[in-house]
Amino acid sequence: MSPDWTRKMNRYTGPVEAGPEVEEFANALDECLSPYLAPSEKTERLLELPRRYYENALRRLATKRPKRVGGSHDDMDMDVDEADEAGSALSAEETKSIEGEIQTWDIIRRLLPLRHAALRANPFDDGQHNDSGDLLQDFLQSNPVAQERHAVLQWLQTNAAAGPDIDTMVEDLQKNADRGDVIAHGWLHTRSKIKLRKSMTGWPHLLERQTPSIAESHLNSDGAPLITNLDPDAVTRQERKLQPQDDYFERAIWLGCFEHLRRGNDPKEIRDWCQERTEMWRAISISAVLFSSDESREKVDAAPESLALWRRMCYALARNRGSNEHERAVYGILSGDITSVETVAKTWDDYLFANYNALLRTQLDSFVLGKCPPDVASNLTQSFTVFDAQQFYGMEAVEKRLMRALESMPAIKDEAQEPMKALQSAFIANDISNYLFEQGLLIELSNPTRSLQAVMVGNDLAEHKYFSLEQHAGLRTVTHVYILYFLMEKQRAEDGLKTENASKNSRFTHECIIGAYAEYLRRASLQELIPLYCSIVETPRCYKILAQNLIYEDDHDQRLLQLKLVKKAGIDVLKFVEEQADLMYYELTIDAELAHRPPPEIHFRIVNAGRATSRQGRAIKPDFFGEEEDAIETKHEHLIRSIEWLALVHEKWPMVFSMGTKAYKYFLTHMHLNAARQLMRRVPFGDMLRGIMEQDESEAPQIDDVRFWEDQLERSDIIDEKPEQVTSDARNFRDLEAIVAALDSLETIASLVTLSAEMPATNRKFWAGVGDGIKAAKENMQPLLKGWLVASIANGDEELSKIRREYLPETILAYVSALHFAGTGLSRDNLLESMELATVVAERSSDLTSVFSATKRMTELVEALAACSKALAIATGEKRATGAGSKKLREMGWSRDIWSVKS
Repeated sequence: MSPDWTRKMNRYTGPVEAGPEVEEFANALDECLSPYLAPSEKTERLLELPRRYYENALRRLATKRPKRVGGSHDDMDMDVDEADEAGSALSAEETKSIEGEIQTWDIIRRLLPLRHAALRANPFDDGQHNDSGDLLQDFLQSNPVAQERHAVLQWLQTNAAAGPDIDTMVEDLQKNADRGDVIAHGWLHTRSKIKLRKSMTGWPHLLERQTPSIAESHLNSDGAPLITNLDPDAVTRQERKLQPQDDYFERAIWLGCFEHLRRGNDPKEIRDWCQERTEMWRAISISAVLFSSDESREKVDAAPESLALWRRMCYALARNRGSNEHERAVYGILSGDITSVETVAKTWDDYLFANYNALLRTQLDSFVLGKCPPDVASNLTQSFTVFDAQQFYGMEAVEKRLMRALESMPAIKDEAQEPMKALQSAFIANDISNYLFEQGLLIELSNPTRSLQAVMVGNDLAEHKYFSLEQHAGLRTVTHVYILYFLMEKQRAEDGLKTENASKNSRFTHECIIGAYAEYLRRASLQELIPLYCSIVETPRCYKILAQNLIYEDDHDQRLLQLKLVKKAGIDVLKFVEEQADLMYYELTIDAELAHRPPPEIHFRIVNAGRATSRQGRAIKPDFFGEEEDAIETKHEHLIRSIEWLALVHEKWPMVFSMGTKAYKYFLTHMHLNAARQLMRRVPFGDMLRGIMEQDESEAPQIDDVRFWEDQLERSDIIDEKPEQVTSDARNFRDLEAIVAALDSLETIASLVTLSAEMPATNRKFWAGVGDGIKAAKENMQPLLKGWLVASIANGDEELSKIRREYLPETILAYVSALHFAGTGLSRDNLLESMELATVVAERSSDLTSVFSATKRMTELVEALAACSKALAIATGEKRATGAGSKKLREMGWSRDIWSVKS
């Protein structure tokens, strides 16, 4: 059954908090991306990056829990005083998260240099090196695979060292041993029982020689046959038991020995621990070849044949002997057995340790046998069995098969599929590219615009193995793992070394991780870090990620800062703002394109139907832009912001006009008037023009002259734009802004009309406001009365033709209504202006007659003008201050006196 990906569409977009580590990670990364670095220096810094991230995570944990970290990672110096002041404020989940991150960067810092060195190694090197006298060192130096497995083993040992103190672990068993605080002197209770038997029977010799029926009569407190000797092999040799208390003591000793080996403690520490318990023989028997968690191991200089035999004896003890499971597990570690060690394993780390230890010791055994005389080696292999992990797993893709096997084990399946463990597993198995692909795929599937191909590929995706968008620490970790992987691959390619050659599709999916992290940075108000991460993403994807996140920035100064950071990151600023605008317009229109919806029919009506009244003509609908002035859809807001971003880059002013025109067209054809008004206010044509002409402000702009725009393009060093197109775009931008400005003024008048019904005639402040409103309306209407959009329509722009037909007649009718209201309520000069409008329409050269005729609205215009004429005829006297237009009207031959009707 296919997963329900619809539930993954709930991408949270609210603000989040980020710790200082987010910026610290970015700063460390930034130091690796400098274009001035030599290739070798860049590689060196990249190899150092995991260590810096590892130490960063250690510090964070130490700040909260200094003692725990200090005991597990001795190579990291901590300021304990500062740590104590901070206290322990981490929750269990947060602690686990940081510990997982520490382990992840630890394994990467261990393996990455080894793998890089292996790629640079001489392919003709036969792996033969001079003997150093240290057999283990010679083995590791001669085998890169063994070096890597040894590094993984040391990592697992270091992880185990973060567990409880060994003395604490054996404490319960020690209590059951019923010996108080005495941890030495061996099997006390068994020794007492044997002495008691001898003293009671007066037998001075070995007890087993006393009587053939000794097994039936010499029993422990549980009724089981009791050993008669106290040598270490007595239990297994005689197949008898200890006193129950001593059995607990024995188990405690072997548990301690196992933990020492599991943690990779050095031989001296093991000897000290055993000597404290007077069990020195145990330290001696397990110390032939120890893999320590650090480099403080002892030299291995025993004879090869002795080491080979020792391993086989340990294997026999692990499989066939041993008094308890931890004793068998100890010899299982020493011999490279898996089954006996897995018996006591509890975690994914434990199981991985059992298998990696087996693989490494099998390789070491092959190396040791190669150092033995042929006849000795043959005799050893034929006479004694031992587990061969290489044969068990095969020679190819061993690590990948091992990881898959661990993931399917019921005991650790859930842990193995935790995101951080899955990430560690993938890196160890050198399968990180596939893991990152699936992590990116999961992120892509959480996007509503996910592709059908992604859905098909992701059908079998085990989503719980990967970090969700809300696992911010995990997302930060996996993002930087990807970046490190990508940059190392890129550097290897530049150095002519072997790379994985990821496909274009793989890289796209990988980069979804950076896209998700950039979104997180935006939500955390760390937008200034986004360009750094986008610089790693391939173009044009980097522009898209930048655009989708920086579009939320609405502060002018912050936008300028972001543009500087984009440039510093090596990203083309011009291309970014261009791609951002194109993307926002695409996202606005794509739904209609995909649905193959035809362009919407415009039915723009803002003047009430019916006959005109003598007071105000036909009323204009109030609030026809919308009740909330600033309420616009998010996609509309983003498109407007993208045009504001364009306006910040001087070389992109031609695109401001072209994209602005497209935006106005969309808003007007879809009746999104509030959005159109926001664009008019925030990117005004006048401001753009002044910015373009800043080099010569004295020059009078010739907006309709191609040569004027040709000069402006030349001054701005813009060579990829055609002056004719720029002229058309600028003219259309100005004209479309004009209709929005006119409608904005008319909406203001409509609101004043509503208020005037309750406003006394003596309220000078109100009527002064009406005067200002009508003055603005007159100024804003002037561009519409001659040649509005005509030139572009003549060149075949059908969209502008539709806008002209639907908006211009209605706007002029509303203007007539506004003049009517002002004429009856303010000054009759406004009624005279309506008469002047009638002459403009009636002129032979007017382009208004045709639009009213084509839309069959000439009758409405005539009736509206007639209503103004009637109002002028019956008006009595001057109402209020006449305004500046009166003198001009008289000069044109208009006088209100000719309309006065006297009785």
